[in-house]
Formats: sequence, C-alpha cells, structure tokens
Amino acid sequence: MRVPTRFFLVALVALVLAPALVAQEGGRIDTAIASDSRETMAERSSFPPTQPKIYVFAMVADAPPDTPVRAVWIAEKCEGQPPNTKFAERTTKFPGGATWIPFSYTKPNPQWASGAYRVELYLGKQLAATVKFSVTK
Repeated sequence: MRVPTRFFLVALVALVLAPALVAQEGGRIDTAIASDSRETMAERSSFPPTQPKIYVFAMVADAPPDTPVRAVWIAEKCEGQPPNTKFAERTTKFPGGATWIPFSYTKPNPQWASGAYRVELYLGKQLAATVKFSVTK
C-alpha cells in the first residue's frame, strides 16, 4: 500500500509546528533579571551583603490567565551553606497579557552570605528561566 506524499507533508508540518504551539499555549518568560530596585528595575548581577532586598522580575507573555508563576530562591555556593540550598519559594498567578511579575527576598539577619545564588522561575510546572547573581564583600 502506497501512502500519499500529501500525508507525509502534513505530518512533517505538524511535527515542525507542534513545539511552537505547545510553547505558545503554556506561555513564556521573555526576560528575567535581578535588581536592587522595584522602581527602576535596573539589572544587576552582584549585590553587597547589606543589600536590604533583592528583586527578581520576570516578563511573562502568552500564558493563560491564572497560570502559576513560581520563584525558587537557591544559595548555589555560599559561605556557611550546603551547596544548592533552597531558602525561599513564592508562587503568584499570572494576570494575562504581557506582564512583569516581581519577586523579592529581604536581607537575612544579619546580612546576605557571600557567594553565588540563583532564582529558578517556573511557568506552570516547567522551568522557564533562571536568574543568577552573586553577593560579594
């Protein structure tokens, strides 16, 4: 039995477009940054140990309203911490459209431990972006 060429063409197009359709359905994080200011959102990759609060902003787009957006704060390699220690997590609901979603963490007492940190950003259940920053003396 011979399968028509048209069938293969349709199947090929479906295979090529399927990942894009899935990604669009679940939304995406276009940009993710760390900052020392909620007002200016100036991107920073390094902070002093006395930084009062560190912000992470995620530009979420094309996700259905009420999609969970979760930030997991991790001390990758910091003084006095075991490697990859999760120390905070927060989830919020995506309101729709294209929106900056803010997350923040206040300075631990007495200060941030020196070292490397990351914030993993999840859209629904999928890891969508990672923001890395350091704290240096």
